[in-house]
Amino acid sequence: MRRVIICGLFKYPRGGALANYIQYLASALQTAGYQVEILSYINPEFCSSDLYEYKNVSIHEISCKKGPKPLRRLMNGKLFPITLENGLKKLKLSENDVVIPSFSVLPLKSLFKLKNKYGFKTVGIPLEWFSDEDFSNDYYRREFRERFAMNQNHDLLFPISHLISEQFPNVPSLILPPMTDTHEFPFVEKKEGPYEFIFSANGKMKDALPEMLQGTAMLSDEQIGSMKLHLTGVKEETVREILDETDFERLKDTLIVHNWMQYDELIALYQRVHYLFLARKTCQMTLANFPSKVPEAMTYGIVPVVSRVGDYTKYYLEDNVNSLIFDGYDKKACYESLCRALEVPFSDYQKLSHGARKCAEDRFDYRNWSEPIKDKIESLYKKD
Repeated sequence: MRRVIICGLFKYPRGGALANYIQYLASALQTAGYQVEILSYINPEFCSSDLYEYKNVSIHEISCKKGPKPLRRLMNGKLFPITLENGLKKLKLSENDVVIPSFSVLPLKSLFKLKNKYGFKTVGIPLEWFSDEDFSNDYYRREFRERFAMNQNHDLLFPISHLISEQFPNVPSLILPPMTDTHEFPFVEKKEGPYEFIFSANGKMKDALPEMLQGTAMLSDEQIGSMKLHLTGVKEETVREILDETDFERLKDTLIVHNWMQYDELIALYQRVHYLFLARKTCQMTLANFPSKVPEAMTYGIVPVVSRVGDYTKYYLEDNVNSLIFDGYDKKACYESLCRALEVPFSDYQKLSHGARKCAEDRFDYRNWSEPIKDKIESLYKKD
């Protein structure tokens, strides 16, 4: 059995969007017949013993935990490439292995040195393509440029979008959207009542949060009273900075700002809410990105109310079938999209919800991607 090692500085499992992306990639690889191991930080909420395992995947701690505190700080900081090399060597690498990394430049350089020594294959997972104006710091701008360019050194790429794939025409690739598991938690039919929306923020902000909140404030008092908007990953002080005092007071009973939630609490919220609200400006960053919250929400029958940008609205979502798609991202466009969603009769909403769930089952569930992934990986060895 061929082994696939996925490694990176994410907290696994359930430590954020990247960890969830990795989990479903690992599930797809397992279904394809590979032995999968994770080299990452450990999420103690799910793994609390010395034997780290989640859903039959072994998890190896990537950080240095032994020795004096100054040494640990050094090995987990400037000397982290050495920590990575030590962690990988413990796994007894061979030319039959496949390594899928998610690292910054220096650890990647160390990984490629090990690749030359042991002969294993590497698969890149480019999930972002930022432009220069997305960075205010020259160091991070240069670091991202170099790291992005290093994708050309991999044997295979799983880019998250067509736009990213086009940047590496000489590297074999499989365009892979964020996956999900439609069997992981029960599917609960939505209940009739006031429509509830959710907006989830994570990572570098690509979403037009000010415009979404200002568009919500344009609704009439009657409309505001007939809905709820749940915000996760957003602080109340951020909301107050965006809205003036009058608008905040009008919306304070409609906006529900959630602090950090246990994962089962988040799932219970997904099982209840009706719509995902997501507005984005069209730019290189949003055209290249594919928000994992879209497939994740659709798994629970949540209907995306989204602006038209990127692969998800071009290749996966269908307006008035499994989603409500609108053009633009300014507050007027957000307001009009909310009005449209609020006016959908519940019987029609149920059809949209079932359409969203079906899209998740047919297009985003990891089981649909196991064979395409296996075909691409095995094609690397047919050339040898």
